[in-house]
Amino acid sequence: MGTTVFWDIIVELLKGVLRLFMNPLLYITIIFTVLLGYRRVIRERQSFKIRIHWGLSETIRLLREGWLAAFCVSLLSLLIGIVLPMEYIMLVTVLSILFVVSFYYQLASVVYPFGIAFLVLWVTFTQNWGFTLFGFTINASDFKLSMLSSIPLLIGILLIAEGMLVQKYGADLASPRLQRTARGLKAVTFLSKRLWILPVFLVIPGDTITSFVSYWPVFSLGGETYGFILFPIVIGFQQRARKMLPMYFYPQMGRTIVLLGALVFVEGVISYFYPILGLASVLVAIIGRILISVIYGLSERKGKFAVTPQNEGVVIAAILPNSPAEAMGLQIGETIRKVNGESVHSEEELYRALQQNAAQCKIEVLDTDGEVRLRQHIVFHHDHFRIGLLLVQ
Repeated sequence: MGTTVFWDIIVELLKGVLRLFMNPLLYITIIFTVLLGYRRVIRERQSFKIRIHWGLSETIRLLREGWLAAFCVSLLSLLIGIVLPMEYIMLVTVLSILFVVSFYYQLASVVYPFGIAFLVLWVTFTQNWGFTLFGFTINASDFKLSMLSSIPLLIGILLIAEGMLVQKYGADLASPRLQRTARGLKAVTFLSKRLWILPVFLVIPGDTITSFVSYWPVFSLGGETYGFILFPIVIGFQQRARKMLPMYFYPQMGRTIVLLGALVFVEGVISYFYPILGLASVLVAIIGRILISVIYGLSERKGKFAVTPQNEGVVIAAILPNSPAEAMGLQIGETIRKVNGESVHSEEELYRALQQNAAQCKIEVLDTDGEVRLRQHIVFHHDHFRIGLLLVQ
């Protein structure tokens, strides 16, 4: 019996993987991630006449950065025993596609498709409504009381995953853009606009796997047999940094999203005993995520720019990857005061000073804490005008 159950699980997992490649959300997200990268390149060329990262950088990172988070979300959702009706998954798929094609990725936070789909089913349940969506008939019977606890738990887990991705990777491809300050000076803002795909195993009602452990699944939908689906959960993120440097701003915002996810998860646990709190926790998740975007957005629109021209020297707006500047450990927002002993106040003076010593380049930098440090690196002749620095002056 045990062997039969084992092979049933393996077969159902393979079916779940195949379902991933049948989902249009996967391919639409890949296409729009490619477009996202090349739109970024166009903006960078408009500001600096050169791209910083390759146009397919976002696409390469789309799946690579989300594998660990996908594994953790899958493991937790399976251990908790969350079962989702296919009607709910269909709603999440349609909403996710709409948010991805909108190109406005503040709407693509994971909380919105999962939270709004939950509210749609809740309304159909309370109002005894029904409608048809792509061949799926959605009506009051699709909502189960167990979803008042299971969906908040899942949304809490996904928000924690989103926050961790923003915290770790939000600043990596933040794209600089030149703009004018109120005084007519050049300044730099940074836009992080990302999509991640988390291929997550979810439990659905099926006809293959029986409940072989007495307590699993905890949040069943009243059935006795189950299946798996490998679902491409899309996490979108968009936020502009101006007052804070990207290396500080995005990790801070990511930690705030993690805290919101932890709060929603705790509310989901409590709703297991008081189900009506599940509806409140989903509303907290949606409203809380909106407030995070709005509050951080407003805070960055006020005050001084973090990267503006300085009298002490030239300010670094961006650093090209795999360049001598990156090897020297130079950072965005730092001010280069001297190169090979010569004071520099423009890009022309900087590159002229670089040519004074083709064997060894010595740079005096004023960092963002106001401390002076020295960096040096071998710069070859062909590197003089390709050292990898983009400056604001």
